[in-house]
Amino acid sequence: MSALAQPGQQRTRKQAPAGASAPRSLPFLQWFASFLREELKPYPGRVVLALRYTVAATITMLLIITFRLPGAAVGGFFSLLLSREAPITTLRGGITTVAMFLCGTAFVLTGAILLVDYPLTHFLWVILSFFVAFYGLSAISNYGAGTAFAIVMVLSVPAWDQPGPQSARVVANLWTLGSVALAVTVTIVVEFAFSLFDTRDELTEGLDQRLEAVRVVLEQCARRALTPAATGKLAQFAMIGVSRLRRLALKPNSARQDSARLSTTVALVGRLVDILAGFGRFDTLTPDDAPRLRALADQISKLQQKIRGRNGKQVIEALKTNSDAPLILVGLEQTLDLLRMSLFPAPGQSFTVDQINPAPPTILKPDAFRNPDHLHFALRGCLASVLCYFIFNAVFWPGLNTSLFTCVVTAVTSIGASRQKQLLRFSGALFGGVLLGIGSQVLILPMLDTISGFTVMFAAVTAIAAWFLTSSPRLSYFGNQLALAFYLIQLHGPSPQTNLAIARDNIMGIMLGLVMMWLVFETLGSKPAVQVMRELFAENLHLMAEYARPWPHGRPADLRKIRTLREKISENFFAVNSQGDAVLFEIGRSRDQSLAVRARLRAWQPQVRSLFLLEVALLQYRLQVSPRDLPASLLRAATHFDNEVSALLEGIGRAFRCEDRSWEPYNAQMAYADLEHAILDAFHNEPVPRARAVLATSYQIVELACRLLAEIKAAPLNGALPVQK
Repeated sequence: MSALAQPGQQRTRKQAPAGASAPRSLPFLQWFASFLREELKPYPGRVVLALRYTVAATITMLLIITFRLPGAAVGGFFSLLLSREAPITTLRGGITTVAMFLCGTAFVLTGAILLVDYPLTHFLWVILSFFVAFYGLSAISNYGAGTAFAIVMVLSVPAWDQPGPQSARVVANLWTLGSVALAVTVTIVVEFAFSLFDTRDELTEGLDQRLEAVRVVLEQCARRALTPAATGKLAQFAMIGVSRLRRLALKPNSARQDSARLSTTVALVGRLVDILAGFGRFDTLTPDDAPRLRALADQISKLQQKIRGRNGKQVIEALKTNSDAPLILVGLEQTLDLLRMSLFPAPGQSFTVDQINPAPPTILKPDAFRNPDHLHFALRGCLASVLCYFIFNAVFWPGLNTSLFTCVVTAVTSIGASRQKQLLRFSGALFGGVLLGIGSQVLILPMLDTISGFTVMFAAVTAIAAWFLTSSPRLSYFGNQLALAFYLIQLHGPSPQTNLAIARDNIMGIMLGLVMMWLVFETLGSKPAVQVMRELFAENLHLMAEYARPWPHGRPADLRKIRTLREKISENFFAVNSQGDAVLFEIGRSRDQSLAVRARLRAWQPQVRSLFLLEVALLQYRLQVSPRDLPASLLRAATHFDNEVSALLEGIGRAFRCEDRSWEPYNAQMAYADLEHAILDAFHNEPVPRARAVLATSYQIVELACRLLAEIKAAPLNGALPVQK
């Protein structure tokens, strides 16, 4: 077991992997200027993607204005809100959006018809509607569907305060639903039309481009001829991130690997880019490092061939890691080894957990009625909305009802993400509402007398918004809000608007919503994004420890519990990355420390993902047999190994939380030795391929867990910071 002990016992504090400590961060304004430059640079496929957004929104606008449909602004906005990962994804998302919009409309109309006639029940109905809207936003499993459900509630409720017959308001709500259905239909048709001409695999292409950028930099470093173009391209990929690729990896596709393995591959490729792009000291590499750099570049080239599908049967050997090498090379070698393991699963893994009594898809999250966080979120969102509602009714200013929309689209679970969305929402509203909206009303609309001129102006503004929309999630929200502010002004009715009061009301409503969200969400129990990031990371270690015991007490696996755990762990991985993006928008004296913690967690995240992937792989083999069919000695050894791996993961979690850093992996190593002995005895020293695969996967789990434990224990105490309970 010396090989297993090496990662946990022989690595010194000095030999932590590259990327474990972050360089000193730039001042916020200087970082933000660099951030904008990199985010707005073109990348392959960006022009086509922006064109798809623009064409769908422009066609929707033309149909709405031609047939003079109410609810034009909402329809135009939803044409930009749908996912563009693939035509089938757009179709499913569109159907779900319309269904949730229909549910929200039905809820509002039913409550309004029954309760609005009496002032007290009317007010209670308003509060209930806001509460249900935010609860749905938090508890519905599809965020886009939850957003559609909440938006229709906050858009429809204020309309019932206006004088006039109920029938007119019912018709107005139904026309709004019709404009959304029209926008969704147009978007789906446009996506399928573009798919006939664009046959690229965006996921494969994105991974290949990032690996190519890393390979070029390594080869140029080996020749000591590094060019600004190569480092600039690498920096751009680091700035863009891999969020879009991660969403593509989660898309079901029988022609590819399972989503868990693909997500791990995406995370590891992103980690390679982050390690090398954040190095910045290439001049410290000596000519003696050239062979290592060329070996790394050659390994990446082989992995690229595997990703492209050109050498599916070729076996790629692991690189030999020398602990005396520079830290940057050790980190790259370790990450490439994890990537190789992800791309080359062990033989015999022929099915997934979902093929055994597959679980039906659910609209609500599994913990929708058990997790108190949904209730807390709904109460805070309801309070902010009610305050906005009370203020614009108290001052008799109905044009401020856009503040309710602001509450929905900026409602998130941490200070950092809230500040990020509020900053982008406010700046997008100013740019789209004041500069483009009012500017076009004053300077352009008076000179237009045909629909063609208005169409050109509308398409130009939508193209600008679409360019921002195709940025990484850190900036794409700005494009959404730019378009929304412009649409609220120019598509307020079924014809172009020249009334400046509309723009004034929308901008003031946005400011009111931002103020209320700041007061409620940042003063009533919200946490800094970096703390949420730490808590999610620690929670995942605990959940993975539970996931590591599929046969508790030797009984068959509980498939429902396994699926729930797997989905929660995957959710947390995505949430950690989202909160990591939000940390960049936090300012103050603790910004440098927060960024250092963020860098350390982003360095460990791919390793934890790889551990989870290995757990999933091991589970595939376990579920092909029943524990009751195994020899008693083998079952005892397997159950003991599961328990020790679970304890090791819990020990990693305690070390991360700075509760106990004395945990050692000896028991897990000995449990693996016992499992190996039991398997060899059961098969008379000639185990079948499936048993050999179980041993290989179990070995990799223990080895990677030992390495991760050593790195976390070697980290400075202020690098992880205790997780507050």
